[in-house]
Amino acid sequence: MGVKAGRYYHVTLLALLSMGLLSCGQQVSEKKKVVYVNSYHRGFPPSDQITEGVYETLPADSFEIVAHFMDTKRNPSDEYIKNRAAEIRDSIKTEDPDLLIVSDDNAVKYLVEPYFQDHPLPIVFCGVNWTAEQYDLTKCNITGIIELLPVSESVLTLKSYYPGMRKLLVLNENTTTSRKTRPLLDSLLSHIGISVTQKLVDDFEAWKAAFMYGNDSFDVIYLQTRGAIKDWDHEEALRVIDQHINVPLFTCEDFMMPYAVFGLTQVSKEQGIRAAESAKKILQGTDPTSIPISKNQMTRVWINSNLAEKIGFVPDEALLSKARIVE
Repeated sequence: MGVKAGRYYHVTLLALLSMGLLSCGQQVSEKKKVVYVNSYHRGFPPSDQITEGVYETLPADSFEIVAHFMDTKRNPSDEYIKNRAAEIRDSIKTEDPDLLIVSDDNAVKYLVEPYFQDHPLPIVFCGVNWTAEQYDLTKCNITGIIELLPVSESVLTLKSYYPGMRKLLVLNENTTTSRKTRPLLDSLLSHIGISVTQKLVDDFEAWKAAFMYGNDSFDVIYLQTRGAIKDWDHEEALRVIDQHINVPLFTCEDFMMPYAVFGLTQVSKEQGIRAAESAKKILQGTDPTSIPISKNQMTRVWINSNLAEKIGFVPDEALLSKARIVE
């Protein structure tokens, strides 16, 4: 190869390499940026499952996801939540995303509602319990997925085994979401002939007292969740249940099955998947307001065989054939 040819070869090679590097840079810059705000914390099972659904559906080769966790179960004070929401709002301004995904009620109530009215940023919510009608989202560029828990279906299933069932205790943490759902549960269950009492507790000692009271005074107990109950002691909870269980305990959250006899549970990951699928459509040009607000569809059946045996609950073959067994 001559000197001139050699120079031409090297110049051409450098030009091609530069074009390749530019192309790679363009591909990186073309990734859509999504900010994801979770109301709770890493390690809380439903939060982890929703987060997993979002990340799986928005792969890293096509999307850049920036995640924020509000940690409002472990820090439920109104002052903390408002300050944390303001911090995340400031971060979002700096991050300048193409779209915002938020999960669960606190992110909608404290972040979206006060700060993103009349804002062009498209938003997808998920994990909002029962309804979003109490939030003023009319000026938001928003759509989402409502989380409906199969509570009435669970009660009707148990009622087929316990036809005399009339009095139900809801034993739950004392949070924004549980206070919101309190009247909704009262109305929902009264329509199927169930009298409801709700105990919203702040700490484990209060939970134990309410649990023992419930087993003496009610026909069935709905164990809703426990993530915000301070000083929760898993082993002590199992011991208290083992010693005092007299009535069916049910739940609609899979992570509560160590404490429940029967579960008909929602699938939290579905919320993340469907929110991310809506996000994809929006980032491809669909108007968020043209995507109807939807609700979750997936459920799972669970039986805790040890606790079922303790109270003589014997599910039939039809129920057993669908159930996942906890031992």
